[in-house]
Amino acid sequence: MGIINVVFDFDSTLATTFVGGEMFRGYAPKDKVTEASARHKANETSLRVYQEEVFDLITESTSQMSKRAAENCSIRSLAHEVCEQVWNSGGTVAVASAGLDFYIQPVLDKAGLNKIQLHSGRVTSDPTELPPFRYDYPSSFRETCQSDGVVCKCEVINSMRRENGGAESEVIFVGDGVTSDACAAANAADKVFATGRLLDYCNKNVIPATEFGEDFEPVLSYVLSKTSVNGAQ
Repeated sequence: MGIINVVFDFDSTLATTFVGGEMFRGYAPKDKVTEASARHKANETSLRVYQEEVFDLITESTSQMSKRAAENCSIRSLAHEVCEQVWNSGGTVAVASAGLDFYIQPVLDKAGLNKIQLHSGRVTSDPTELPPFRYDYPSSFRETCQSDGVVCKCEVINSMRRENGGAESEVIFVGDGVTSDACAAANAADKVFATGRLLDYCNKNVIPATEFGEDFEPVLSYVLSKTSVNGAQ
């Protein structure tokens, strides 16, 4: 039996809410956000451009938003248990998100999950600066990601597999969205746990997926069943 690894989407998956949205709701002009969203939904702008447009409307620094994220956002129940079981059995846990590091990392840190590898967009501006911010994205994904999802989740999964046992390494993907989540579920993951739009997409396209709800009990049960074969406790 190979190593078991997990890749989580962040917003509304590992985190119980859409943390990115909570950062700008009430902190950016609603009409401007609506206009930016409409352009993105009409495929006039990419996800990256939409995200930058919205966050550059906020009247706060990333330091201020980081504090709000840590104070107000929480991790889904049983996430700790899943992560500890994977780590104890020699596997790796990562977050692959189309979001930005300044609001993701503080939530992970507060939850005691700072060992999780984070793959996301980054703001490279000084934490005390107000927008417009300077953004950076994983360079290795710019040419490979077909979804323009900021981070190529397929590449995160495939890299994890290569680095942790090759063909004998199993990578679980846990997500809730479409585009990059759907691509990862259809083309890269060995096992998929889904909710929301990703679950609908998997059901519609006959992609095997296990539903999860308020907590990660299905994910934990699966990880325990696989790692116990390896002798992990």
